[in-house]
Amino acid sequence: MKRSSGVARRRASPGRLSTAAILRLPAARRGRNRVRRGTDEVLAGAAYEIFLSIGDIGFRIASDDCRLASAADGPLEPFFADHGGADVEIQARWTDTPVEGGGRVLFDSGGAWRLLQSDGEFLFTFRSSLGGAVPYKTARFNPTFTAGDVQLYRRHFDQQSSDAVYPLEYPLDELLMIHLLSQGRGVEIHGCGVLDSAGRAYVFAGQSGAGKSTIARLWVNQPGVRLLSDERVVLRTDRDRIAVFGTPWHGEAGLAAPLSGELAAVFFLNHAAAHAVVPTGRSRATAKLFACSFLPFYSAEGIDRTMTALERVTRDAPCYDLWFAPEGSVIDVLIGHMR
Repeated sequence: MKRSSGVARRRASPGRLSTAAILRLPAARRGRNRVRRGTDEVLAGAAYEIFLSIGDIGFRIASDDCRLASAADGPLEPFFADHGGADVEIQARWTDTPVEGGGRVLFDSGGAWRLLQSDGEFLFTFRSSLGGAVPYKTARFNPTFTAGDVQLYRRHFDQQSSDAVYPLEYPLDELLMIHLLSQGRGVEIHGCGVLDSAGRAYVFAGQSGAGKSTIARLWVNQPGVRLLSDERVVLRTDRDRIAVFGTPWHGEAGLAAPLSGELAAVFFLNHAAAHAVVPTGRSRATAKLFACSFLPFYSAEGIDRTMTALERVTRDAPCYDLWFAPEGSVIDVLIGHMR
C-alpha cells in the first residue's frame, strides 16, 4: 500500500507514553525505559504515530519507522487521521528473526493465520504462501486487546516497493474489531448500511450472495442517501441508542465510508421474482442476525455478550424480511417502510 496523500505521517508527541502506559501510569513513571516483557510493559516513546478509527473504536499505531506509522490508501484512507483518541495502543516494529511463539492454539484458519493464548495474552501469527513456515507478522495483545505489539518480518516486506506498510493489514484489523466488539461494545454484521437524509441508518443483512452489493448499487444515486458499506457494518449497542458505522471492508460494489447513524430498521435480504416486505418475528430475527455476525467462536463469554447485543438490536429496531428482484423499483417499496 502507498502512503495516503490525505493524511500526513506525524511525529509522536515527545511526552506521550506508548502502548499500555496509559493503562498503568504509575508503572510508566517508575520504568519508562525498561525492557519490554509483555504487552502491559511500557515501551520507549516512538518517533511516529498515526490514528485509525473504525466503529468509533480508536487505534493509535506508533513506530520508530515512518513506514509503519503511515496512513494506508484505498478504502482505509478516510478512516485514518493524524490525531485522535486511542482505545487501543499498538507498537509496530521490524524483526529480522521472526518467531512462531508458543501457547494454546485457540483457532487455526487452515494456513493464513492462527490465534494462540500464552501467559494470559493473545498471539496472532500470519503466514503467506511465499514465506512458507516463517510468519511474516506476529501480533501480541493483552487480555483486553487494548495494548499490542506487532512485529513484521523485514525481509518479507522489503520486497514491496511501497513507502508505507500497514501493520494491521487485513485480516488483523478486522480480527481486533471482532474481539473488541465482543467485550460488550456491539457486533460486526454482514450487511449493507444506508443513511437517509435525516441521518437514520438502515441495515440490509445477508450472507455471501444474498444481494448486499446489489441493493447498495440500487441506493447509490438516490437523493439524500449515503452508503456506509456494501458488505460489513458495525452495530454499537453500548449506548443509549444503537448506532451503525461504516467499515473499510467493502464488497463487490467497493462502497465504504467512515459515517454513522442511529439504527432505524433491519432488513434481511432474500432473492425473489417480486418485491415484498414482511415483518420478522423477534426470535427469528435474532437467529438471522446471529448467522450474519462475526464472532470469536472459541470464546463462550464473547459469544454470550454478542448474543446480548443482538437481542438488544431486535428489541429496539423493527426487523423485516425483504424479498426483492434486482430492480430499481424495490427502492420505492422500501421507502414506504422507512418513513
